[in-house]
Amino acid sequence: MKKLFCFLVGISFLVSCGGKQPNVDKVIEDGVEVVLNHLEPYVLKDQPSHLVLNEETRIDFEREEYSGLGLKEPDFAEADSRGNIYVVEQYSDSEFFIYKFSPTGDFMKKFGKKGQGPGEIQGISGLVVNKGDHVLISDRSAGKLVEFDADGNLVKETKVRYVVQEVVPLENGNYLARRTAKDSSESRHWFVCLFNPDFEEVKKLDSFDMSAYVPGKPTPGTIISFYWRVAGDRIYIGNEQRGYELWVYDLDGNLLRKIRKEYKPAPYPEEFKKQTEELAARQPDLKLTALQDMPPFNSFFPDAEGRLYVMTYEQGQSKDEIVHDVFNKDGVLVARVPLGKYGIMGRALNHLRATATNGRFYRIAFKENGYPELIVYRMAWD
Repeated sequence: MKKLFCFLVGISFLVSCGGKQPNVDKVIEDGVEVVLNHLEPYVLKDQPSHLVLNEETRIDFEREEYSGLGLKEPDFAEADSRGNIYVVEQYSDSEFFIYKFSPTGDFMKKFGKKGQGPGEIQGISGLVVNKGDHVLISDRSAGKLVEFDADGNLVKETKVRYVVQEVVPLENGNYLARRTAKDSSESRHWFVCLFNPDFEEVKKLDSFDMSAYVPGKPTPGTIISFYWRVAGDRIYIGNEQRGYELWVYDLDGNLLRKIRKEYKPAPYPEEFKKQTEELAARQPDLKLTALQDMPPFNSFFPDAEGRLYVMTYEQGQSKDEIVHDVFNKDGVLVARVPLGKYGIMGRALNHLRATATNGRFYRIAFKENGYPELIVYRMAWD
């Protein structure tokens, strides 16, 4: 076993008040920098720490102009370089799975028709808009990656082996994807791996032990925090089985940094306990038991400046807000900001997804009457 070589390093930064120099605590583990963040953000000179959101566009899917589109369960949205918005449908029996809107909310077209033919899909496990504004869909059910141009025309399809799921194309031509176990030695694990253009496995980056989530054994609740995102030349992976720690890789799978943070566990909400009990009653073989505390985080998203917004389970001042920890490009906690809720909290194995691109924050929210809406905010840091 490789010896763990760990020493504490102090890195000094000037701050704006009183000329003091706070230390950003770091350690080196196996040659990898680990940034040690505490409960409160560091205060760094010339580092913006205050986020202002100004609403720019709102698409209320209850309104007549949108209600006839056939969009039933919007899950998340992505945007291209021109600000056009692609809303992802998750309702399995929908006729189309991608709905395109202008930056001001005008409906433009829908594509990604349900089916098994060329350019048709059976569902979406991931959507990426690349630098050329092409839309790439990972269709787990059909075992393929489908590429459309910005107008929804089919560019190409790439067949994916059945064990490979949730495919994310990388700028270097490789792919990041989750795969299931290939043999008994990997039983009860999920893996996040790099694959080459022929979908041959290049490297395992992380794994999640699913042995507690099998029929016949007590299963700890319905929330699993095993999540990854790609932004430019960086891959970010979070795994609750390590606690509050995010790993940062380059596109070749080299581990560059670990972002570690102290946190106060949030109690498992009563509404989640009720949902767990209802699910346990419907699936008695699963033997679900409610968690005592929530995982340290749910999901995260990057912005163009390299900040990483990590959704905690801490309630903001209003019922619609969840506190997000914001780390700068060096993995240092610089702010804690309340952002409006997005997605459907509490759904089994659900990772909530939002997007920050073009200097804007995109979120799918649900009104009290259950109807969804997409809200776009301009982001300003000072």
